[in-house]
Amino acid sequence: MASTVDLPGLHQLHLALKEVQEELVRGPRQVKARDNQLAQVDVDRKAKEDELKQTRILIDRKNLELKSAEAKIKDLDRKLNEAASNREFDILKAQIAADNMATSVLQDEILELLDKVDQIQATIAEIGQKRTRLEADRQQFAAQIELAAAGLRQREAALKAEVTEAEKAIPDSIKVHYRRLVDTHGAECLAAIENGMCTHCFVSLTPQILVQVECGAPIFCSSCDRLLYFVKS
Repeated sequence: MASTVDLPGLHQLHLALKEVQEELVRGPRQVKARDNQLAQVDVDRKAKEDELKQTRILIDRKNLELKSAEAKIKDLDRKLNEAASNREFDILKAQIAADNMATSVLQDEILELLDKVDQIQATIAEIGQKRTRLEADRQQFAAQIELAAAGLRQREAALKAEVTEAEKAIPDSIKVHYRRLVDTHGAECLAAIENGMCTHCFVSLTPQILVQVECGAPIFCSSCDRLLYFVKS
């Protein structure tokens, strides 16, 4: 018989151990989430730095085009002064007007690109500030997690010892079955009975099972296979 087994107490130990172990896992996971944030910030910054580089290359290219266009206009001005006929003069004058228009467009494009450079540089600076804040937060949080982990590991060891001690009262006849449940379901290997039902699967239990559990017999739920117990009043 299992009348000496404190199943409610054993279940509470299992649940407390689960909570501590989850907290031990949760901390590093939260630190990893912050690492991922930092990694994404680095990706964003690299993208903006690449965009800045390409924009500057484009500005250099357009400046070369502008210099070439201005040199062409200067040469046309010279030819205009040397025009041998009115027809040649008119053709050169029209060409100079068209090239001046194209030059004006190039100048506008260069100014827009210079504004874009300023905007990109401002964004890169903002990303840098964001990373600094995130890095400081990550370091502070990681230190807190590491400090808490020491206490949690001590608590985990103590709870494991308490669970092991409490499990010694489990009858030999069900130890293998019980151990299989622990390995499969962890802290959910036991279930309380409330209102005549298993609180894990909410299946109504027969009067015979209720009497057996109340008398201290080791009974497993026929539906979910949890080891049943009554909550102490």
